[in-house]
Amino acid sequence: MKHLWIASTWINALLRAFDAANLSRTELTRDLPGFADGDFTEGDRLDLLSARLLWHRASKLSGDPLLGCKIGLSADYRSIGVLAPIIWHSSSIALALQNIARFQTLISENGAFRYEIDEDKQLIYCYYEETPAAVSSSSQQILSVTVGVINAIKTLSSGRVNAKSLIIPERYSAGMISDFLQMEVVSQGERFAFTIEMTGLQTPISGCDITLYNTCLEYANALLNEKNQGIELIQRVRRYIAHNGMLVAGITDCAAQLNSYPRSLQRQLADYGTSFRKIKEEVLKERALQELNTGMEIKDIAQALGYSELSGFYRSFKIWFGITPKKALKDGVF
Repeated sequence: MKHLWIASTWINALLRAFDAANLSRTELTRDLPGFADGDFTEGDRLDLLSARLLWHRASKLSGDPLLGCKIGLSADYRSIGVLAPIIWHSSSIALALQNIARFQTLISENGAFRYEIDEDKQLIYCYYEETPAAVSSSSQQILSVTVGVINAIKTLSSGRVNAKSLIIPERYSAGMISDFLQMEVVSQGERFAFTIEMTGLQTPISGCDITLYNTCLEYANALLNEKNQGIELIQRVRRYIAHNGMLVAGITDCAAQLNSYPRSLQRQLADYGTSFRKIKEEVLKERALQELNTGMEIKDIAQALGYSELSGFYRSFKIWFGITPKKALKDGVF
């Protein structure tokens, strides 16, 4: 499916940005599905958990509290495919922001921007809302996306429209980020966001081509519809696995429940860059981490996932994450 090429191209562009930050691709991509020799296989689907683990590793390896800012400012927007001309040929900043929010999932399923208007202050708050998962997003990952959009708005408007402030969760220090970005940074609440004065929203984007815009918009809508259909199918398979023994869940019974046939279902999943085996592994990994974070005994986690022997769960966990569940629990890795 063509939407997969947008996401995989973006991931490989991100890896090049990590290269520039002198981060080891081998360490970043170790044991993560879909990567070969440090590159992500074009046309595959990177599951949300693996994408977040990639960023957590980058943050840990770097140790740089400004990593997200630096990645966001260096983002290569040519790597977002059809989204680039849609954003650059939107007629106004307001429309560009709407398109970013609408089509962001074509790049990543990590989250999306949601907008709130404060009429009294004449500000629009652009909040980043992450998709719920067993592992939270790295703060550096969200920071990179937020700073990237702020920078795009500045570039689109030729410097006429700038974010008024960047809002970061109150547990983070604003000073260093403010000095680096040369803008107001406020530590408050729990979410990342930025604000723009409402008077700047209707600022026209010079040089936009309405014909090119409409052509790309039609194509992007088709890609988004295609991806949403894939997400729905994958979620149905995930629900079946979660409620039918997880480890022992099989594609034959799953296909029957979905009014399909095993080969047909496998072919559909392949079109969306995945497989029944990969989805089962995703469900097992996420459930293992969820229960580990609740403090459940490791032997009980293994039993809940369908493992008849604890040793089997230990082997799988180490294959998935490179460490044993006991060490992960002790070190608080996830």
